[in-house]
Amino acid sequence: MKRAIFLLCAFFALAGCKGLKEQQLGAYVGDSQTKVLYKNVGKFTTIVPDGRRVYFRSVEQATDAGYTSASDSTPKMSEDGS
Repeated sequence: MKRAIFLLCAFFALAGCKGLKEQQLGAYVGDSQTKVLYKNVGKFTTIVPDGRRVYFRSVEQATDAGYTSASDSTPKMSEDGS
């Protein structure tokens, strides 16, 4: 009985981890619509909507696929602050 309960709990725990393996393997997440690349950590894990997320293991892999780093695409402020 204890084993059955354990297996059932493990099943439901793993069911909640859908896509986790892909996310863990991807150090970077890209937005398939904008082709902008972000680090797959902290606030950046949710900045890209679920349906548009593309995971990459390296910056090189992403740039080869046509993605640009978010830091490269951020508008720069001029010296006068505008």
